[in-house]
Amino acid sequence: MKHLQRLAEIRCAIESLKAEAESIEADAILEAFDIVESETSVNGKSLVFSDTNAKIVLVLRNRYDDKNTSVVRLDEDINREYDKLCRSNATAIENNKAYIQELTEMIEAAEAKQETLLVSPYLETLRKQRAIALKKTEHKVPSLAVYVK
Repeated sequence: MKHLQRLAEIRCAIESLKAEAESIEADAILEAFDIVESETSVNGKSLVFSDTNAKIVLVLRNRYDDKNTSVVRLDEDINREYDKLCRSNATAIENNKAYIQELTEMIEAAEAKQETLLVSPYLETLRKQRAIALKKTEHKVPSLAVYVK
């Protein structure tokens, strides 16, 4: 029982440390910017901390604000134009959909024919034998599910 209790304690400590790391990350980012701006980074670039335990690199990823009013307006304009095109080309679109459906049915028929060409009683027997052989190798692998409170 001592290993299970220790495992539970370690997982709890990990969750606690994750929460602490998240709470100080914003301040750490500010500190990293200060290091980069003062040109005192470890490698002169984006490596802002390094020791025997870890190295920390300031990473700048692109993110976009899709709630921006000009972006929202453009989205609305795009949707309006798309709807307009759908309405004005409705007949052609329906004809195209029917053609796509016809081609899809032809493809499905060709695939079914190919499937019949790739089946034999011997192949099916081999697959069944493989399934039986694989089933004989079945074994249980123990692991633990740990839930931190």
